Amino acid sequence: MKVFVHGGVPGVTPYASGPHIWGKLPADSIAITVAGQTVDAMTESVRKAIEGKGKCHLVGHDLGGMLAFNVAIDAPQLVSGVTAVASVAAAPTGDGVPDVTFAHPPKPLYSRESQRWALERVSYSHHHIDDALLDACVAAAAKQRAVSHAEEFVPSLMKAKSRFYEVCRSEGIKVPCQVIWGSHDPLSTFDHGLWLFRGLAQKQRVTQFHVINRAGALPFREEPAAFRQVLEAFSDAL
Repeated sequence: MKVFVHGGVPGVTPYASGPHIWGKLPADSIAITVAGQTVDAMTESVRKAIEGKGKCHLVGHDLGGMLAFNVAIDAPQLVSGVTAVASVAAAPTGDGVPDVTFAHPPKPLYSRESQRWALERVSYSHHHIDDALLDACVAAAAKQRAVSHAEEFVPSLMKAKSRFYEVCRSEGIKVPCQVIWGSHDPLSTFDHGLWLFRGLAQKQRVTQFHVINRAGALPFREEPAAFRQVLEAFSDAL
């Protein structure tokens, strides 16, 4: 079973992410809701969601990728493999490009038009930003609870990243890993994805890196056929 783990930080990411962000899923898949105020709490919510489902292929977008790696470290018996998609959260820390990408969003924040603007800013192509997606984002925004970003979330993410790269350098992630990046991701460079791959590949020999052409930070929506082909090829080999 493939389990899709969304990214986004409530109250920080200027569009409301959630299971809806993945769009149409393969038949053997589910998309779960991530809960919690810190990376540790969010990781625990993912772990609890997959318990009792056998070994799962975790597919995480951005922060969801970091959470998927955490679960693979803590409970490898629950995980058959990890695919990290445009996972800026798991990639080596860069220079804060997202702050530029999302600068000066339209007000009010989390309105339909404000979220449309944010989704357009992270996309190479805008064709996937339809009414269904915007309706789901507006509904999710009405329910989300903003995290305590500076006091809780950021320190927890830095702690998780430090641990993650220490594991990569020492015993390695115990399950096969895949990194998928968009060729025109405005939130991170190609090198961010490449260095994430290199970190994983230090000890985990079954590690792949793929770039989806003509895609930004949401390659699974912008180029769904290409994304599905790469994902299924990896999943079939697990």
